Amino acid sequence: MIIGAYGRLGERVMRLANKRGHQVIGIAHRQHAERQNPQIIIKDMFDLAPADLVGVDAIVDAVGAWTPATEIVHAAGLAHVVALLRGTPIHYLKVGAASTLFINDARTHVLQELPQYYPAYMQDLCTIHAEGLAILQGETTVHWTYVTPTYNFDPAGHSTGTYHVTGDIFHPASSQNPDDGHQDYITYADFAKGMLDIIEHDRYDQQQVTLFSGDNPHPTQRY
Repeated sequence: MIIGAYGRLGERVMRLANKRGHQVIGIAHRQHAERQNPQIIIKDMFDLAPADLVGVDAIVDAVGAWTPATEIVHAAGLAHVVALLRGTPIHYLKVGAASTLFINDARTHVLQELPQYYPAYMQDLCTIHAEGLAILQGETTVHWTYVTPTYNFDPAGHSTGTYHVTGDIFHPASSQNPDDGHQDYITYADFAKGMLDIIEHDRYDQQQVTLFSGDNPHPTQRY
C-alpha cells in the first residue's frame, strides 16, 4: 500500500513496485481527473480501517504536506496508521525529513537547528516531522522504518541505479552553508529504488535510516 499515491514520490514508488512484480494498492485523499488510476482508492488516511489493510505486507507513507493546514498528517496521520498496525507483521515505511537528522555524534543537535539549512518559515513543518518520528520511536509492537532522504531531494533528477544507506547522523558543511555540502543529494528515482529494496529484504526494523547518492550536482540549487 502506498499512501499519497498521486504525489510525485508516491507515484514513482508505485510505478517501480508494479514493475518489480508487486501487487500494489494506492491511497489518495482526492481524485486527479487527469491521472486516474484503477489501483488507487480515494480515501483520507484518517479514514483507513483494519479492513483496508487485509492482505497488505508493507505500507509506504509518502504523503506530501507542506502547509500549516495540511502538515499535521506527518504526526496525527502517522499516529492513526500506527494504531492500526500494532501487533501486526505489516512493515510501515515513513518518508521522513532530513531536518530530523542529528548533526553531532552525541546526538544532541539536529539539522533543523541550522538556519541556512532550515530557515524560520520551515520550522513548523520540521517540528511536525520530529513529532512523527518521536511517535514511531515510542512504538515497540510496530514494524516501522523511518526512511529519510538526504538534504537535497531532487524530484526531477535521473535514476543512477545506486544509492547508499547510512543512519540518523548527517554531516553538514563546516561553513553551515548548504552550498558547501557533500554526500547530500538523492533523486526521487533512486530513493524509490531504496524504498523497494528495504521492503523486499525486510530491513531496518524500528530504525531511522538515510538514503543518499552523492554530492549535489548543482550546489546552489535547493529541492
